[in-house]
Amino acid sequence: MKAPIFYYHSVGGPSPRALARTRFREHLEWIRRAGYRAVTVSELLEAGRDLPPRSVALTFDDGLLDNYTVVFPLLQEYGVRATFYVVPGYDQVTRWGSPSTGRWRDAPAAGFTVASRSMGPDQRRELARHGMEIGSHSLTHRMLTQVSADDLMREVRESRDAIEQEIGARVKTFCYPRGRFTPAVVRAVRSAGYLGACSTLPGYYRFALPRHVLPRFLVEDPDYFGAVLTGGAFQPRTLLRLARRQLARA
Repeated sequence: MKAPIFYYHSVGGPSPRALARTRFREHLEWIRRAGYRAVTVSELLEAGRDLPPRSVALTFDDGLLDNYTVVFPLLQEYGVRATFYVVPGYDQVTRWGSPSTGRWRDAPAAGFTVASRSMGPDQRRELARHGMEIGSHSLTHRMLTQVSADDLMREVRESRDAIEQEIGARVKTFCYPRGRFTPAVVRAVRSAGYLGACSTLPGYYRFALPRHVLPRFLVEDPDYFGAVLTGGAFQPRTLLRLARRQLARA
């Protein structure tokens, strides 16, 4: 049994590279029309070989405020649950994006002109109260492949502890900042007791895959979202059809 895990960052937010609210709604419409059931990442892992067919997981990285103000109401409207990977050390940090490169900084700088606020404890608690999974995206979003062993453990463990204290529930899954990991980083996450961890490697979740390097899809186009959702993403005829559709729109 395979299942797609999709990941998002900003939805309906101020960045020019944010996914439009209308596009995200189209994704939710695809899930509804195709008869899929959205599960959290921890539920997907805990189901093991008993994962029901037509399962899908939606994940949101970075804990941006628009995940609460834009995404959360739409999830409630469609009766969909999701996993939010948050950065508790970013509560008071305004992130600044570059419209030209899509890169982010934690302080204003030349070319970084788009401000995005982060969720705080109140928003995370509200999401958890409504059945959303809150996972860790590290404490301060540092590149875990470039930190000391002590700082690595701090990023992995203290983020979990802070979130658990906020929401009063176990934090079961992790997401690697910027998708970067090494064997040492994977070992640190596993030893901290996380059930699994998300990467940015593309592919479908399968039971036999390593739990701490879960593949995910970053998809914006609603037609391709539907192809990934229903299992036809890598079939040549699907790619050809989508390419022809894009050419017709040009």
